[in-house]
Amino acid sequence: MSIQRVVFVGSKALGASVLDAIYSISPQSLVGVITVDDTSDIRCALDQFREFERRTGKPLRVLQKSSELMTAIVEYKPELCIVVGWYWVLKPELLKIVPYGWLGIHASLLPKYRGGAPLVWAVLNGETKTGLSLFYFDEGMDTGDIVAQKEVRIEFEDTIEDILVKVENRSREIVGENYPLLLTGNAPRLTQDHSQSTYAALRQPSDGRIDWDQPAPIIYNFIRAQTHPYPGAFCFLNEKILRVWSAKPFAYPYYGPHGQVVMVEKNHVVVACGVGTGLCLHTVNFEGFDQQRASQVLKFGQRLT
Repeated sequence: MSIQRVVFVGSKALGASVLDAIYSISPQSLVGVITVDDTSDIRCALDQFREFERRTGKPLRVLQKSSELMTAIVEYKPELCIVVGWYWVLKPELLKIVPYGWLGIHASLLPKYRGGAPLVWAVLNGETKTGLSLFYFDEGMDTGDIVAQKEVRIEFEDTIEDILVKVENRSREIVGENYPLLLTGNAPRLTQDHSQSTYAALRQPSDGRIDWDQPAPIIYNFIRAQTHPYPGAFCFLNEKILRVWSAKPFAYPYYGPHGQVVMVEKNHVVVACGVGTGLCLHTVNFEGFDQQRASQVLKFGQRLT
């Protein structure tokens, strides 16, 4: 078997990175690229896809709605589709018309963290490792056969941005190792152990409100899971939204009303949290203002809610 016609379907920085990787391995097999106009998303990488088109001459289709995907696939006539960073569910009729299937990269060690925002949930839950899976799409939610997986460590001080960089690097590795095997029909294909499945829901910016009744280590994970490039964890001070971009648990027990600023130092402030813990806030900003040191913004005795 030799696959001659591959279409890439995807978006975001991770998608653009994987697209570059598959093109560098076999430029002649890539016959088209499909992305989406996601300029309203802070993670948008549409400019990178347009630059890829200019640089390589490979045709690019920018979709406005999900119904356009079928038309694009019919026109390109791919034998295989690679999907990374896609927004819309692939309907069964789409899956059926591509002879050698659809493969994607999911940012977890499947069958763990199937579904939305797997990296954010992994950090929120205090995991010490995550990873990525190259797998076949089927009609379930991330339930298809696995080609390969790579593990990614989550260090205590890693933010979601650090994890995204690690996953992007590992994605290029997994593609580099397995894309040639896919083109020749020699890639492994393993059924997932569905008994080990866990699922994760999509998250919205409104889900980022800090609960100061939680212990400081939990809030720390909550903040680092949603910091840049995401909208950030937030709370309120005098009915104004305050976003917290970086923090670290205070080294000792600290007892005080939850959410109260109980210490102000040069480079941080300490906020009392649940079960006698404290959290050092390093950088914050009020909505509409630049990011600053927390000690430049917050005062002793103020109450965050």
